Formats: sequence, C-alpha cells, structure tokens
Amino acid sequence: MNLYEVFAATAQKQCAHAAIVGPNDNDAMTYEALDDAIGLAAAALHAAGVRQGDTIGLHCPSGAAYIILTYAVWKCGGCVVPIPTELTDAEKQEICREISLSFLISDKLKAKTAATQCHPGFAVMPLVPACEHPHGFHAVNSAFIRFTSGTTGASKGVVLSHETIHERIHAANEVLHIGPEDRVLWLLSMSYHFAVSIVSYLSFGATVVLVPNHFAQAVVAAAKKHGATLIYGSPAHYRWMASYQQGAPLPNLRLAVSTTVALDSATATAFHQRYRLPLTQALGIIEIGLPFINVDFAGDRGEGIGRLLPSYQMRLVDVGLGPNAKEIYLQGRGMLDAYYRPWRTRSEIIPDGWFHTGDVASVDADGCVFLRGRTKDVINVMGMKFFPQEVEAVLISHPGVKDACVSTVADARLGEVPVARIILVESEEEPSEAELQEFCKRQLADYKVPQQIEIVKELWRTPSGKVIHRTGAQQAATP
Repeated sequence: MNLYEVFAATAQKQCAHAAIVGPNDNDAMTYEALDDAIGLAAAALHAAGVRQGDTIGLHCPSGAAYIILTYAVWKCGGCVVPIPTELTDAEKQEICREISLSFLISDKLKAKTAATQCHPGFAVMPLVPACEHPHGFHAVNSAFIRFTSGTTGASKGVVLSHETIHERIHAANEVLHIGPEDRVLWLLSMSYHFAVSIVSYLSFGATVVLVPNHFAQAVVAAAKKHGATLIYGSPAHYRWMASYQQGAPLPNLRLAVSTTVALDSATATAFHQRYRLPLTQALGIIEIGLPFINVDFAGDRGEGIGRLLPSYQMRLVDVGLGPNAKEIYLQGRGMLDAYYRPWRTRSEIIPDGWFHTGDVASVDADGCVFLRGRTKDVINVMGMKFFPQEVEAVLISHPGVKDACVSTVADARLGEVPVARIILVESEEEPSEAELQEFCKRQLADYKVPQQIEIVKELWRTPSGKVIHRTGAQQAATP
C-alpha cells in the first residue's frame, strides 16, 4: 500500500472540501487543489530522478509545503527522512551521515547548480550517500525514517512502513473519531508529529488549520474564524491560551489534545476554567504510535493519560520503584518496523511482542494511567529512588518559578544528589536558592531536595520539546 493512494481516494470522494486553510487570511486549498499540487511536485521530483525505493531528506518548516512535499515523495515511491529545521547544523549532519540519502529537498538550495525546483521556493538535489542502506532495508515498504528524541541516550532512526502508519491512524481514530466535519488547528512541528497526526487528518477527510504564529491571540482568532473542532498542541500552547485574557469558550471545539511533554495540573485547570473544555493528554511514542489518549477522565484527571486504546495491550512490570510505579510494556497495531542503524527488525527489537517503553506509571481503580517518569531518569540517593518530575512539580508550584529541570551530580558520600536548573518568573522579588530549598523541604523528603539550584534563561531540551534530565557522561553511564 501507499499512503498517497489513501489520501488520493479521500480527495476523489470530496474534491471540493477544504484540505488546508491558513495561515494567512486568504490561504485555502481544497482536496482537489492539494492533490494537484502534490502531483506537480511529484512530477518535478520524478524528473529530477527520484524513483521507487529512494530515501529523501526533507528540510522544510511546518506548513502546506511540508504536506505537499511529503506526499509527493510518497507518490514517487520514496521514503521521507525529516531533517527538522529546529536542529543545529551538527544534528542535521548526523542524520545525513547515519542514513543513506539519495536526494535532499530544501528551501536553502536555490544557489546550488545541481538543484532543481520541485515546489515554489523549494529545490531537490541528488546526493552521494555517505553510507549504504543496511541489509534488509529494501524489504520494508518504508514511508518514514525519523530519529528519536534522544533524551536518555543516542538517537535512533525509527523505520515506519506505509502499512504501519496506516494501522496507527486507525488505532488512534477509534477514540478520536476524526472525519470530514473536523477542522484541526495544528500547532506542532510536522517533522516530529506528521506520521500519525497529519496523515490521519487527511486520510479521514478533515481540514488542517494553520496559524500565522503561535501567540495565543493568533491561535484563538484562527480557532474562531475557522470553527476549529480539535486543537493539537503542547502544554506550552495551552498555558499561553489559558493566560490570554480575551480567551473565551470556543463553541465548535470538541477536543483539545495535549502532547509532547507531560501536562501539569495547573495548566489543565486554567485552560478548563477559561475555555470550559478539559484538556485531553495523549502519550505518543515513535516506536508505537498514540497508545494513550485521555478521552475518559480529562475532566477530573487531566494530568492522566487515560485508558489504553482498544488496539493495544499493556503489562505493568515491577522495576524496583515501589508498588505504585511500574514500567509500561506495550504490544498492538502499528509497532515500528525496524531501527535503521544498527539494523534491527521488529522481531529482533521485541522478540516476545512486548515493547519496553521505559515509561513508569501507576493506574487508579478506574483504569486511568498516570505517568511517573522514565526508568533512565530515576535518581538514586543511597538506594532511595525517586523521579525528577516529582521535584520539578514542587519547584514549579512556587509562584516565582516558571519552569524547572531536575537532574543529578556525582557525590562522594551519597553516590548522586539532585540538582536543579530553573527559569524564574519575571518580577522584582526573585526567590533565593535558600528560600527555594526551604520551600522544597516543606513538601519533600530531605534526600529529594536539590543540593544546588541554578537560575538559567532556558532549559536543555530535545528539538521536540522534551526536557533533558541526563546528558553526556550521565547517559553513557546509564544502562
């Protein structure tokens, strides 16, 4: 199968239906127009030499062009390798070294003599691959190779086939129920969230709403203008919307999905109060898809990730962190096809069918799952184990702290001790380190209190927005 053909079948059924609207006032594209644009881009790629089985690096900001070029590559039979514009040059070069790329599509190739235009503002250029594909790669009907975020170790190229992505979108839609009547306001990076989300919207006939910027005023205005029925964003987006004084309930909005990082209860409560709609937290895992979407308990347990979706099965495995903190093992539809390098197939990665997520969770009596942290993030002070997220939540609850990241440093006496990096709320009275430590002591056991608290302008994060708790030597030392 090919995901372009799935889209084309939908476009044929509803050719005059809006496929993309925004980001500007007069920007709109029907399904027929989108299919035509994909066809023109695919013809240009084919003329440049793109063929079945080629692997194409896509360096493109989120927007209509990203959608057109991705589907154009698929129409040619190629595999898309996102090269996120958010990455540093060194990180982009790593992708190009690790994956055998036949072509590069970018808006930065205009001056290159070997590049040819494939879409307005974008060119395609053949590459001399830095390496060969691993043995077995061409046996997979590859649609996407996406690097993992790398929060707890080296990034890995996750290979997803057309069939795998198709299974994932149907698994998620068992609870999302997306259809032609939906207008989905999009706020995330397409390089990281395309394979389930955007593909799902266009396969099931919805309209993708793009915004001119991510400020709350623009987001709310776009939601009102286009009658958004669903918003797909991060906790930061919803925090900004909740703080927007002119924000008010959006009559068409039926679902606001929060993903990328854990949703804090303060943001969930503030958004619910202003927009009269609970936030629905979802857990996305690149190796699996969207196995959790909190559609059942969003109203009173917004910080939970809800029940497991019907297409998946779960085991909770004791990893020595107490009865209310067990690692999630999952199996079900749409599991990854392979890791690219070193090449490992699905059967080699999960020989017993159960994927070890590394996520530690608890489950309440109603079956609502709550994430507690990741196994590799656990802080161990003389055998007393806890998650950095517990300490971060306390720090962020202080009125003077905007954001926080807790990690560890080696300690000759205790093995390791917690330390914190924080971003302060702008105000005339900034809390001192001693004040913050005393604040933590009132709510946490002594061994959980950060020994050092550093004030910073920004936190270390992966390009997809996840806080990095362990870096460098800490990652290398983590089994």
